[in-house]
Amino acid sequence: MSLATVVKTAFEEGVSLGKQGIFRGELGILPGQDGVIEIIRNLTEVAVEGELTEKLLYQDVGIVVGYVLAHPEVF
Repeated sequence: MSLATVVKTAFEEGVSLGKQGIFRGELGILPGQDGVIEIIRNLTEVAVEGELTEKLLYQDVGIVVGYVLAHPEVF
């Protein structure tokens, strides 16, 4: 599987999770802007620890996009 396919799939999976309000596993997204901030904070921590992969980056961006699309009233 090419990197382009992996990141596209990760992004799409992220969007689906975000629309459902799911961050990681059973961990839900906090309501409103706080949830988006928490996702970005977590992503930053993973990057600082040197554990950030392209797949994780695309999945987390997808989660944010999906969450915002599903909750336009918040934003």
